[in-house]
Order: sequence, then structure tokens, then C-alpha cells
Amino acid sequence: MINVFNIEKFAIHDGPGIRTTVFLKGCPLHCPWCSNPESLSLKPVFMHDERKCTLCGRCMEKCESNAISISSSIENYERNNKTKELFVHDTDKCILCGKCEKACLNKAISIYGKYMEIEEIVDEVMKDIDYYESSGGGVTISGGEPFIQFDEFMELIKILKKKGLHVAVETTGNYSKEKLKKAEPYIDLFLFDIKHIDEEKLKSFTGADKNTVVANLKEIPVEKLIMRVPVIPGFNSSEKDIKDIIEFGHKNNVKIINLLPFHPFGTIKWQQMGKVYQYENIPIMNKSELEKYKEYGKSMGIDIKIGG
Repeated sequence: MINVFNIEKFAIHDGPGIRTTVFLKGCPLHCPWCSNPESLSLKPVFMHDERKCTLCGRCMEKCESNAISISSSIENYERNNKTKELFVHDTDKCILCGKCEKACLNKAISIYGKYMEIEEIVDEVMKDIDYYESSGGGVTISGGEPFIQFDEFMELIKILKKKGLHVAVETTGNYSKEKLKKAEPYIDLFLFDIKHIDEEKLKSFTGADKNTVVANLKEIPVEKLIMRVPVIPGFNSSEKDIKDIIEFGHKNNVKIINLLPFHPFGTIKWQQMGKVYQYENIPIMNKSELEKYKEYGKSMGIDIKIGG
């Protein structure tokens, strides 16, 4: 079985044509801008959406581990004290049984991470075979990092290829070369993240090892490779940073680079997990800010695309 946190139908930004994207749990990195923080841990993740919660208490009644409570706090509004009820979730007590999720009528509680049989995923994917065939699409395995659940990932992509599907993988490249060599024959397209080429900055911000990532990128046939760069303010958004990354791509015979403008869409997810999102107040990056790099890439024989 393999741990999945989402299956997205009719995806159009994760490879050619109309696709189904299967999101797997687990990631070796800790990028603070991550838009899918529910993917980082291999374990299921509890998320609570206070916008939908009516504090009805149904979840609390069903919780057998006493991990959910509703408490009161005093807030001062123009010197008039008012009581505000708050939803409280104790992660130490929670056993992630899912009974609270089923009890919530407003879908304010979600537990992300579900173990599925490989054949169950394949059956779901194959429902849209007509769309793949008519559009030149297929299946994309994303995450997290798909290579984390390596044995199950290998089983899945082998079956998908036997079914004649185009298989793409979104990857950090942060794993052993041996794993890459085993998987490469079953993958038609690598959407390969290059976040920075400064070794120390890459390590401190994300936990990635530059030497490992670069060695793996060099192993991938150029016709199977699209280099993806999430452009993050304060991390790799300077003109020098972006040009250095494009030049790195040129030196490694990369023909297509996607520059992905920063967006703070992960804010809500971090909040629902009870965590602080460091980029919450950073505005969305306009695509026009990156247009100038198209000509720079073109001068090196690289097709620069803005967005996925």
C-alpha cells in the first residue's frame, strides 16, 4: 500500500495534456514556502478550518482520546470584555482515527494521508483514459517527494507504463542515484526542481544536498527533463540568482526551464495545521516580473516558460 494525500483530476500544469496527478506523502526537505505542508510527513496530518467550524461539539463527542476541546478566552473589544470560544486540538493525544472528520457536518476537519492499494489508484487513474488519449496527457506522480515511498512508487509506475500511460514525476532530486537509475526507464518526463545553486543557501533553507541533486539531474536524458524553479522572494528572486540558475541549466544541456512565480496559497493550509507560515504576508509575484528572462534563456537555446 502507498500513502496518498490527494488525487487531482483534469490537471493541466503538471505535464502535457490533461492529466491525473497523484500526490504522495513524505518529503525529505523542509522548504518554508511549501504550498502543500500536509505532504511533508509520512504520517497522516490533522487539519482544522476555523472558517467552516461552528463549534457545535460533534467532533468532541466522537473523540475517544479526548484530543479535542472547546475552550473560552476573554477578548477586549473597546473595554467590553467578551467571551470567545476556541477549538483546541491536542496533537499529543490525537490518534488520527478519523472519527472527528466523519462527525463534522461542515467539513471543517480533514485528515490528510490515506493508505491505498496500488491497484485502487490505477483503477481511479484509468477512469480518464479517454481524456489522456485525446489530449496527449497521462499521469503525474507528485508529493511531497515520490521517491520517499520508493518500493510502492516503483510498483505504481511500472503498472502505469504497462497500461500504456505517459508518466511524469515532480521531484526534488534529493535521493540516491541508484533509485533514480531504477525508476528512470518507467518515467517519460521529470519535472525536476532546482531551487538554488548556492550549496549553503540551498541546505539551510530546504535541507537539500546540492551535490546529490545535481548528480541526479545529470543522469536524466535531456528529452525527458524540464527544470522547474520556484522563484521565492528573499531566497532566489534576485536577477543574479535567476541568471545563475539559467546558466546552470545551459551548462547541463537543459532545454526547458519553468520559472514558477511565488504565491502564498499555502497560507491557509499552514494555519489549518496550527503552524505559522513564514511567507504569509509576502504578496503574490506577478508573472510579468519574470518575462525578461525569456530572452536571456533564448540566447542560450533554452525555452523559458513562466508558470507550470
